[in-house]
Amino acid sequence: MGQRRFSSRVAAVLAGALTAAVLLAGCVGIPMSGSVVAGGEINEDVDLPVGFAPEGPREGATQQEILLDFIQAATSPQNDYFVARSFLAEDIRAKWNPDARVTIRSSGSAPTTVSESELDYTVTTSARIDEDGRYFEDDELSSQTLEFGFVKQDGEWRISQVEDGVVLSEDNFDVVFSSNALYFFDPSYTYLVPDVRWFPNSSRIADRISAALVKGQADWLAQGVLVSEFPSGTTLGAEGVSVSAGVATVDLSGEARDASNAQRVRMKQQLVASLADVRTVSRVVITVSGVPLPVNDSGATRPDTQPSVDPNPLARIEDAFGFVSGTTVEPLKQAQLGDGVVQINARAAVLGRGGATIAARAGNGVYIIRASGDAPVRVDTRSGLTDPAIDGLGFVWSAQAKSTSTITTYSLNGTEHSLDTSALPSQDARIVSMDISRDGSRILLYLSVNGAPRLIVAGIIRTEDNVPDRLGEFVELPIDNLTPIDATWVSGSVVATLSRSGADAIVTSVDIGGPSTVLGRVAAGTTIAGGNGGTDGIRVLTSDGALFKPRGNGWQQTGINASFLATQQ
Repeated sequence: MGQRRFSSRVAAVLAGALTAAVLLAGCVGIPMSGSVVAGGEINEDVDLPVGFAPEGPREGATQQEILLDFIQAATSPQNDYFVARSFLAEDIRAKWNPDARVTIRSSGSAPTTVSESELDYTVTTSARIDEDGRYFEDDELSSQTLEFGFVKQDGEWRISQVEDGVVLSEDNFDVVFSSNALYFFDPSYTYLVPDVRWFPNSSRIADRISAALVKGQADWLAQGVLVSEFPSGTTLGAEGVSVSAGVATVDLSGEARDASNAQRVRMKQQLVASLADVRTVSRVVITVSGVPLPVNDSGATRPDTQPSVDPNPLARIEDAFGFVSGTTVEPLKQAQLGDGVVQINARAAVLGRGGATIAARAGNGVYIIRASGDAPVRVDTRSGLTDPAIDGLGFVWSAQAKSTSTITTYSLNGTEHSLDTSALPSQDARIVSMDISRDGSRILLYLSVNGAPRLIVAGIIRTEDNVPDRLGEFVELPIDNLTPIDATWVSGSVVATLSRSGADAIVTSVDIGGPSTVLGRVAAGTTIAGGNGGTDGIRVLTSDGALFKPRGNGWQQTGINASFLATQQ
């Protein structure tokens, strides 16, 4: 459902291309334990199919033809870009590094002649991928000129000068590359949290994923936000990654031997989760310099990679608050929580993980409501408060809409904790919505900065007692220049926004570390909440109380009319 976008431009994705990408990536998960699943032998010498089969150099081709065919050949990463390398002069053929970067172009021009042996090729870029698979979208369209040198070999033109990396059109990128989540632990080791990267669809994908995982999390997820259990300095070993009969053997450097058994178990869990979507892999084995690394994972705690919530929407309907099944409100298991929401006449609420706590905003402040049956406790009495948030470690987040510097947190007993927000935009930065990821490691802020919308995600850095201490480096996500209304977490790696365009509200899903997708319009939408099942779990409430859910390429009324739609942490 929807259209993929690069920056503010809508690029229609070809159905066949998407089908090829999905078939290629596969969705076979890797069990944490169990026997090896037998299958045909697959190793690095066997490449996986993709949707393009470019040909090598044509006899008598001109420099311009060689250049354009070389760029087109980058749509085939098979055999380490064997076809593309055939356009290069012999002395640089092995030196060229196609993995150094990917330039994603929205348009390109005809090559221009610089000299008898030089051509320039100018492209309008929309996004790029770095050597570690990190996706960066350009704020505005920009031009980049690539320089190529040529030499004749055996009477045929070949490229003698070329920058490392490849250039792909937006549509071709969707076929040639796929998103892959690298997984790192939250500091409590309860969750494995995704760090999305992009790699070409070839037999080397397990190598690329494993190498990037061992190298570590993205900068904004470091500094204690997420944890990697691979010992410092660990790299892939000389054997790399081999896949045979569904077993991925990941060879690591000698530093891995220094890991305790608990670390080894978690290293394996990170690899298993990160390789789960590689369809040729069903089990992981770790070696060091070719020798199996003992890992005793008997009885090991299994981390959660996709925290789920109740599949039914959580809402207030008249004098009842709870999960809505059909058009009937089912009381919460802890009925006093729903009673507390009604008692304070809440206008917004978020249910904490485990279903024992609610953070709610009423007309006179933010309250904590607990299943103990005690009266709701008002913790924030400031004016102009945004809807609160709550994390899985027992802290309620509250802020005044006027500035990001007003964000503060409260223990469930009402104790206030100051929070260092100096890393965030603060000058004329109004908070439209604030949400905490279900793993508790990141905060999503939909802002209006000097009248312009900004959607950012920042890491949460905590003390040893898990108290939120400061917000770390943030990443800005690609959104259109529309009036912000609300935002929500859809999954560990996807968020969704509700923004105004005329009388309609536009629903957009945004990959953290990837492009965005327009999911359609809901007239007069005011609130958005994520659920389970990716974008299918999103619900939107309108100003007249009608609740909508996705259906096909549009949105359908559920028959529910509510006072407000709540969030489940």
